[in-house]
Amino acid sequence: MRQLLPRPPVLLFAVAALVAAAIAWGGVSLAKRERFERIELDRGSLGIVGRQLQEKLDTLEAEYEEKLESLCRSDLNDRFTLSDAVDAVVGVRQFSTLNLAGKVDVHLLAGDVAEDDAEVPLPVFDPDHLPLGRRRAVEFSGREAFGGGVTHARGWVDAPDGTLFYFCNVSDSRTTLLLIDRAAAAASVEAWLASWMEEALTANAQKEGGDAVAIDGRLAASAGVVPDRAADVAMQLRFRFGDWQIRSWDPRRRIVEYDRGLLTGASLLAMFVLIAAGAGTLYLNRALRVAEQRVSFVNRVSHELKSPLTNILLNTDLAADGADAAGRRRLGMVAEETRRLSRLIDNVLTFSRSERDAIELETGPVALRPLISDIAEQFRPSFERRGLSLSMEGPETIAATADADALTQILGNLLSNVEKYAASGGVARIEASIEGSEAMVRVSDHGPGIPRGECERIFLPFRRLDDRPSEGSSGTGLGLAIARDLAERMGGTLRLVSPVSGESGACFELRLPLDAVNDTENVIDFPETRAS
Repeated sequence: MRQLLPRPPVLLFAVAALVAAAIAWGGVSLAKRERFERIELDRGSLGIVGRQLQEKLDTLEAEYEEKLESLCRSDLNDRFTLSDAVDAVVGVRQFSTLNLAGKVDVHLLAGDVAEDDAEVPLPVFDPDHLPLGRRRAVEFSGREAFGGGVTHARGWVDAPDGTLFYFCNVSDSRTTLLLIDRAAAAASVEAWLASWMEEALTANAQKEGGDAVAIDGRLAASAGVVPDRAADVAMQLRFRFGDWQIRSWDPRRRIVEYDRGLLTGASLLAMFVLIAAGAGTLYLNRALRVAEQRVSFVNRVSHELKSPLTNILLNTDLAADGADAAGRRRLGMVAEETRRLSRLIDNVLTFSRSERDAIELETGPVALRPLISDIAEQFRPSFERRGLSLSMEGPETIAATADADALTQILGNLLSNVEKYAASGGVARIEASIEGSEAMVRVSDHGPGIPRGECERIFLPFRRLDDRPSEGSSGTGLGLAIARDLAERMGGTLRLVSPVSGESGACFELRLPLDAVNDTENVIDFPETRAS
């Protein structure tokens, strides 16, 4: 309901408060400066872990080289035993021996190698020495590439294509080469040290920050909180199989600062908006009070006018009973203008109540034909002076569910509209009928009609067709707006419809709920004489 809605000044101040809050919040957001300060940790214990891990890697690498050297010196005559020895050492993919000419004397693949022999790189001094069917060769410059050709020399050789070999000059005329799978060797070492790394890092973990062991950029073990950013400290470890590092992250302290200039500007702007809204609210409140006082004054004056108008109308009727024909005609004109003034006052009062949502209707069964007849009699003298004939059609026993006073005001406003604008048509008609579950009343005329673009706007308050050249077209512009509002409050509708084909003018159609019984035994009869 309208009275439950907040007053415009309250809405204005609420919106201004929201705008001010948004400005203040935006100022705080723009003025906010956030940075993180690194808190450096003492990494003495982590350094101990790094040295221990380096020692373990050195030890494992040395033990691995001993196994490889032992494999290099295996008995070449026992191929089955040699094959088992190759498979027993992790990471060995191929066992090969080269003679002084650089040709392969013995070539053996590890049992877990699934590649075709042609794809496994074969070490040679000269690509022409590559056996038939082999497609991939690793070329060395000569026996000098293996420890300078010194007998019993051993060590590692990185081939030009990136493959890794372990060599051992087992005699003056033979060099053994082992093709090593770096990834397999690294995975074996990682698995061997996994538990120790986790325990060592956890035992030396800081209260804040995080530590980890990374292998080829991948975290293999960690403790504490490891953030998704580059490490603050990285200790490089020496190891042949992979890039091993101990990484450490320092904690960060979040520091928030504000730009005082922006903050002050936003605060001043928010205060200005609130002050302006407060001033606007005071002004609107004062204006509303003045408007309410004016409306109250109009209501009081209108109420005060109703009583004398009623007395004038009653006394006019009494005086007409004893007057001659000329006197009755003049008194009839007085009564007619009195009723016109009474309808105008009723419209003003109804519009005022509608704006405050203070209209109270009492609906019930109302007989339409007596009510229409009474209103028609009130307008008949005025219509006759303007050359308008008014006819009524419809059955006598139609009853609608409505408020009698509101229905009287609706029909009075519609006939007043005909009186003002349609006198040139010469004919006006009121029809009552039943359509389905509704009672319908149509008020039509043969006047100049209403332009198509105005069909809905004429129901707006204060909307008048000022461009009509009709006599007596003065008015407040409230009649049709009030009529539609009252019809809708009674559960009905009021609209402008197209006239009957071939006819000109305007036709207003009022639809109201049909009374359930629809007889005239218990309906409200409209009195024969009314002041409005």
